[in-house]
Amino acid sequence: MIKKGDEITADISDLNSEGKGVSRLPDGFVIFSENTVPGDKALLKIKRKKSNYAEAALVKIESPSQDRVNPRCIHFGICGGCKMQNLDYGRQIRYKSDVVKDAMERIGGFKNIFIPDAVKSDNIYYYRNKMEFSFSDDEWKESVTEVKDEDNFALGLHVPKFHSKIVDLKECHLQSEITSEILNFTRAFFKERKVTAYSSFKQSGFLRFLIFRKTSATNELLVNLITYDYNEPLIKEYTKAVTHKFPQITDLINSTSAKLSRVAAGEKEYVLFGKGYVTEIIRSRTGREYKFLISPQSFFQTNTLQAEKLFDIVIETGDFRESDKALDLYCGTGAITLLLSGKAGFVKGVELSEESISDAIKNAKFNNVKNAEFICSDIKKYLENPENHEGFNKLVLDPPRSGLHPEVSEKISETKFEKIVYVSCNPHTQARDLQIICSKGNYKISRLQPVDMFPHTYHVENVVLLDCIE
Repeated sequence: MIKKGDEITADISDLNSEGKGVSRLPDGFVIFSENTVPGDKALLKIKRKKSNYAEAALVKIESPSQDRVNPRCIHFGICGGCKMQNLDYGRQIRYKSDVVKDAMERIGGFKNIFIPDAVKSDNIYYYRNKMEFSFSDDEWKESVTEVKDEDNFALGLHVPKFHSKIVDLKECHLQSEITSEILNFTRAFFKERKVTAYSSFKQSGFLRFLIFRKTSATNELLVNLITYDYNEPLIKEYTKAVTHKFPQITDLINSTSAKLSRVAAGEKEYVLFGKGYVTEIIRSRTGREYKFLISPQSFFQTNTLQAEKLFDIVIETGDFRESDKALDLYCGTGAITLLLSGKAGFVKGVELSEESISDAIKNAKFNNVKNAEFICSDIKKYLENPENHEGFNKLVLDPPRSGLHPEVSEKISETKFEKIVYVSCNPHTQARDLQIICSKGNYKISRLQPVDMFPHTYHVENVVLLDCIE
C-alpha cells in the first residue's frame, strides 16, 4: 500500500479534466500527476493520499511519450497560464473531445452521442486579445534557498493553488511579444522608483494589475494600469515613458480601486492617452463585418479569430432563418445577438449586467442593426413570465462557467422552442443542465461540436443543439 512520500514508477495512460496525468495501479488505485502526458513512464512522488486516489509530483520522466513536446515558455510548469504546452497540439484536440464525451456520458447520462474532434485554433500562440497580470509583494521562488529580491516585487501570473504568489514573468506567449516587452518595461519603471506592489497579506500597496487588450482586425492596443489611487505626477511620468517607448499603444488608462479583494476591475478610470476603448471586428460567414466597442471592463470572447468560428457554428447549428424570432439569454455585450440578426428576422438579447447591456445597445447602433433588442434582467425572473418568451421559436444560451441556475434549466425543460443552441465553456455544468432540460421529454440532443478556444489549456468550449420532440 502506497503512502505519502513514496516514490513509484507509473505509466501515464490518460489525462483528467484538469489536464493532470492519470495512472492506474494493478489494483485499480489511481494516481494524478502534474506535468505528465499520456504515454509517459514517470517516476512520481506521492504528495497526498486519499482512500481511492493519490496526487503526486513528477520526479523525472523515465521514458517520454511520443506525444510529449518541448514547452516553448521558460515559465512552463510554474505559472497556470498554459498547463498543456508539453503535449502535441493534435493530442490536445483529442483530449478536449474526450472531456466533452466524458461529461455528457458520466454527468448528463447521454449515451451513444457522436462527439467530433474539437475545432482547432489557427493560432496556438499569441491568440488572446485580453491578458491580466498581477502585481504582488509575494514573488514565487522555485526553492526556499533561492534568495528573494530585496524589494520582493513581482508582476506576472498566479501560481496555481496559491492565493497571493505571483510568477515574475519575463515572457508570455499567450497574447503578443509586445505585451511581454511592455510588461517588463513597466516592472522596471516602477521598481526603479520603489513603488509598492499590492500585498494580499497587508492589504496595501499602490500597484495592483496591468491589463492588455489587443485587437486582431484593427491592431489596437489598450493598456490599463490598475492602482490603489491616482498619483498624478507618477502616472504622467509613466504615460510619457511608456507611450514613447511603445508607439504601438493606442490607448492608456489608469483605473483605481481601493477594494480589498483581488479583482482586476477599477472603480474610477482616467484616460491618459487615446480614446479609452478599442474597436474589434468580427467577420460572419455571411460576409458581413460587425464592429464592437470594447471598454476596459467589457466582456468579449478572448480568442477573436476562434470566436468567429464559434459564432459561425452557433448560427449554422441553429439553422437561423428570416422567419425566426430568436431569444439570446446571457447575451453579454451582444456579440452572438448581433451576428444572429444577420440571419434571423428578430433577436432579443437578455443579460443581468447593466454595463454589458449598455455596451450591447451601443454596438447595435454602431452596426446599424435594427432587428435586435436588448433587455437588462435576471434570467430566472425573465423566464418566469411566459409572455417574455412567447412567439420566440429559437433559443440561444451562453451562460458563465457556473452554468444555468437549476430553476432556469427546469423552466426551459417545460418550454417547446423549435431549437435550442447551448454554448458553454464548461462541459461539466453544461451536461448537468442538459440532463435537466431533457428530463421532461421535450428535447433531445441532435448535435455537439467542441471548439478549442484556448490552446495549451484544459479548457474547451462546446456547442450543443437541442431539437424539440413533437
